Parts: sequence; C-alpha cells; structure tokens
Amino acid sequence: MMRMMANSRPEWDLILLGENESLQTQTIWHAVSIARSKGIQERDIVIIDYPKDQIVCCGLHQSIDQVVDIKYCNNNGIAITRRAVGGGAVLLDKNQLFYNVISHIDSKIVPRRIEPLFSTLLAPVVDTYKSFGIDAVYRPINDILVNNRKISGNGAGIIEKAQVLVGNFILDFPRKEMVKVLRVPNEKFRDKVHKSLSSGISSFKDELGIIPPKEEIIKRYVHYTEKRLGIKLKENSLKAETIEIMKELNTHYQSDDWLYQVSQRGKNLLSQIKIHSNKYVIESNYKAQGGLVQVTCEFQGSILKDILISGDFWIYPDTLLPYLEESLKGFDVEHGDLASSILHFLRENDCESPGTSAQDLAKPIIEAYQQLPK
Repeated sequence: MMRMMANSRPEWDLILLGENESLQTQTIWHAVSIARSKGIQERDIVIIDYPKDQIVCCGLHQSIDQVVDIKYCNNNGIAITRRAVGGGAVLLDKNQLFYNVISHIDSKIVPRRIEPLFSTLLAPVVDTYKSFGIDAVYRPINDILVNNRKISGNGAGIIEKAQVLVGNFILDFPRKEMVKVLRVPNEKFRDKVHKSLSSGISSFKDELGIIPPKEEIIKRYVHYTEKRLGIKLKENSLKAETIEIMKELNTHYQSDDWLYQVSQRGKNLLSQIKIHSNKYVIESNYKAQGGLVQVTCEFQGSILKDILISGDFWIYPDTLLPYLEESLKGFDVEHGDLASSILHFLRENDCESPGTSAQDLAKPIIEAYQQLPK
C-alpha cells in the first residue's frame, strides 16, 4: 500500500543548472513560465541555480533611475536588470542559491492565491534551514526570518497561465557592496542603510560561521519540497523551445524599454516640478506592510491630473498597475473617497496586493495633495 501511494505522487521536473549566467538567472524562470503556459513544458518545474557574477536586480514596479546608482554600477562592471515580479532592488551574487518554482495556474498542489502560495512553497525552505540547526520561521507575507532577521528573499507572480515563486538561500550577503549600488541622498544616509542591512539580514555564514556545500543545501531542499508538496522531483533538462524563449528574453531584459519602463511611463511627471500657479508635481512615499509605495502626482487644484505609482510592493496581476494609474486620472482628491475608488478597481480586476491595502495605496497620494501650497 505504501509503495502504491509513493508511486502515485505527481512528477515534476527538476532543473539543476549550477552556476548560470547572471542575467539568465532571471530570464530562465520567466521563459519557463511562458513555456509552461503554452504547454511546451508539460510538467511543473523547480529550477535551482546561482549567478556567475554580481548583478543588481530591481523589482518590476521600481524606477531603476530612482533606486540604483547607475553610474557606480557602470564604472564597476555590475550589470543591472529588473525581474518580472515585484519587490525591491537587491545585489545578487554566487553566494545566493536560487530556487524557482513554476506551476500551471490550474495546479491542484500550488494554491492560486498569492498568500497561501507563499506559505505553501516556503515551507520546504524553512525546513531546509532548520535541518542545518538554523531556527528559521515563516512570517507572512513572504519573509523567512531567524531572530527577526531576513535570511531568504522571495517574490511571486503570475506570468500568462503560470504562477511562479522566486527565492534564495542566502549563503553570505555582500552588505558593503549592496550599499554602494543603491542610490542614496548622502553618505550619512548610506551609513544608515548599511546598519539596516547589518541588523536586518542574516545568512548561513552569519548563523553557522560556515557556508555548507551548495550540493547539500540543494539535496535537503529537494527532499523537503517533495515531502511538503507530495510530489516526486525528477531531474530533467529544458526543451529547446524554452531555451529559445530565454534567449529572446536575454535581449529584451537588456533593452531600455524593459529596464526603464517605469520611469518612461512617468517621464513627463519625473521631469517636472511646478508648472504654473495652480498646477504642481509632488512626490510622496508610504511604507506599507507589503513594501514601499512611491507616487509622483500632478495636481491641478484638487484634481489628480497624472500619476506614477512605483515601489517595492506587490500587486497581482503585475500588469495592472498602469491601468490603476489611468483609472485615477481626473479624480477629485478633496471631495472624493480615494481609498474606496482604489478598492473598487482592485476588486473589479480580481487584483491582489498582499500587505498593501487600498488605503495604503491612497495614503501617499493624499499626503502629496496635502503638500500643495494653501
């Protein structure tokens, strides 16, 4: 009976790539998501790899110009890209071991909603850390902590008909270099960021004093993934068509249209300050549980004429943010209920924004309006 049950476990593909070209650590799971959607890849997949060189990777909704010191990166040969899911900018290197879980949206194993997806797919990651004697815990929405310090970075999204989790085991973290690649207003603020990274991020090396072999981490993660999900991971290789999709994405990910899509969307706003006596462009930020929400708003009186929303928060589907911006143009901030309007949009579009409520999205807009001269 037990043997029959074991044999009945669904089989997933396991793609073990080892060291990968840095850009391809981001394009490969995007390509596999597309291929899984189209049926090119017939089974759900776990991909494990790590980058050959350092690369700065920004979240889908971030304005790279505003968060990355592009000049420093260019001068030091550090590549920059953005990933196809939300979250914040991070410096990736060979001391971060990536796991990517790609499943069809009709999966009977992986939950369709984002929050239960995180809790389900991050359980094996917690198990793996614990197996090394690290007292890691899962904290919603997407954090894995040890002694209240993050020891794994994770994101998720929906690409066509596939849902994807991307995350990492932090073997060691380049805090000093991470601070250098971020755009900050001054050196004093840079020191604060470094202290925040030191107190807020941990790693295998911090907790154990050593870095276990990658092969052993992978072995244990695969074991706990099979156990938690009730699946069998079978080592395989990607289809040729999937590799071709990845090659196309490699080119796309290096284009200005991909890299600077957020700033291009708001180029008119970001290049302006006061326009005339009753028309202003104002910036404002609000830190929600789900991340930082940044807005640049153009007001004419109390009317929101134009808006750019960016930040390291999460919203699904990821493609809806420009439509939310469009829906808010012409809104009377003084006399309307902004939070209710945003909530209506989220519900009408079956949109999830875990950790970031309609009120959270409305707050920086209202704060921007309140900055207007009276």
